[in-house]
Amino acid sequence: MTIAACYLSSEGVVLGADSTTTMYVSCPGPNPLQTEHHYNYAQKIFQIGKESTLGITMWGLGNLGETSYRTLIAEFADTLLSQGARTVAEVARGWNLFFWARYSQCFAHILRRVQQLLGQSSRTPDEEDELERYRLGLFGGFCIGGNLMHDRTPFAYEILYDPTLTAPGPTTPLQSGSTRFWGCPNLIERLIFGLDTGIFQAIMQSGKWTGTQDELIALMEPHFLGQPHHLPIREAIDWVHASIYTTIKTMKFSHMAPVCGGPVELAVITTDRPFRWVKHKRFDAAIAEGGLSDV
Repeated sequence: MTIAACYLSSEGVVLGADSTTTMYVSCPGPNPLQTEHHYNYAQKIFQIGKESTLGITMWGLGNLGETSYRTLIAEFADTLLSQGARTVAEVARGWNLFFWARYSQCFAHILRRVQQLLGQSSRTPDEEDELERYRLGLFGGFCIGGNLMHDRTPFAYEILYDPTLTAPGPTTPLQSGSTRFWGCPNLIERLIFGLDTGIFQAIMQSGKWTGTQDELIALMEPHFLGQPHHLPIREAIDWVHASIYTTIKTMKFSHMAPVCGGPVELAVITTDRPFRWVKHKRFDAAIAEGGLSDV
């Protein structure tokens, strides 16, 4: 899991993410088991190409089988160099098609099984569990943001994928002056709206609430914490950092698994400069913080 964010303003795009990745490690022996491990120095924000004005962040799957996102994004950047792009929307659609081709190839047997399960008129409890495992294990998304040198207007696009799809999903534009959070947005939703999506759905399904969904929203709306639109770029960076950092610390001290953690990474693409790191891990980050002390 991940906490990833994008703030889109008239000055540029701010991308942020945590650094925790979850991997399943097989234990040796005659009856091998898989155990869940969390590693805190993954990279979830990348520049698309060298010295470019485009960036990408991600959540969900940590890689495609034996191929890393670092490699996939570099290969996609190579295609942009050879083929070009006229708009950020075209870049986002290009990545969507590029990723889906690799995703559907890597998990072809699972996607076929998912469609088989979805096509059944009824499913056993075991089949429902199987389908839910695939849905939870193979979903995710990307946010691509930035501008192109011939048009310095900043844009950002959301791309979602999951194993129930049979073709690439839409590329959805983000609204200027707003922030989007993905992966593990529970804390930010609770902070701003007073409840997150899970709590909202629990209330609606409890049988205790007799009104409509819109009536519940109308009841909560006066208590929402309003957010200013079109923050100055440095304030936007502060907002994205604060949101991710707070989520990491809340998850750390909660009863839940530490699926968000590690250093916060931040990147910015302003309308007058290419992709720049605001906070970025050095390659020795995993060993530099663990020094011994005689205190």
